[in-house]
Amino acid sequence: MDTDKLTELIKKEVIRILEQKKNEESLVSIKFCGEDNLLKDELSKNVLLSENGDILVLSSLCINDMVDMAIGKKNSAIEYILEGKMVYVVVEGLEYKKYSASKALTETYDKYVNTISKYGIQVIKRLELLNRLRKKEIKEINGVITSSKLQENNIKNTKLVLGRNSLITPLAKEYIKENNIEILYERG
Repeated sequence: MDTDKLTELIKKEVIRILEQKKNEESLVSIKFCGEDNLLKDELSKNVLLSENGDILVLSSLCINDMVDMAIGKKNSAIEYILEGKMVYVVVEGLEYKKYSASKALTETYDKYVNTISKYGIQVIKRLELLNRLRKKEIKEINGVITSSKLQENNIKNTKLVLGRNSLITPLAKEYIKENNIEILYERG
């Protein structure tokens, strides 16, 4: 192989690696804990997943761990808070929210959530978390989705979350294809 060609190939590869490292360094570094693999996959497109992340994301939180956090028992979330780092708990991952039999018990658990929020732990919905940690904006619309509604809200090149009962008109489907809009459906 010609020395000039080899030098050029090496140069291009070094530049590619340096650009990749630069992009990785500009990404937010998070430690992800929980079983919501869809959320983890979405986040991995825009953040750097790491065991030593600067932000802790708990996609699920069992009742025992929530109570432990509320009383200040040391665990990874409390350690992050003590180190001055950000902690997010996903509302849809709170175990007690799956049950509704006892209003009094649910109110007690709500108080625990309020307590951990006072510590600086942010308890937020999946969609809000994605919006905070990703580069591409997500918008939410409910009801009948028409092309005029999409145009009025200037929705283009974005991700659109539709409510469970939303309907998309045929013209809106065309608009979605033409304007690089990715459709996501609300969970729960």
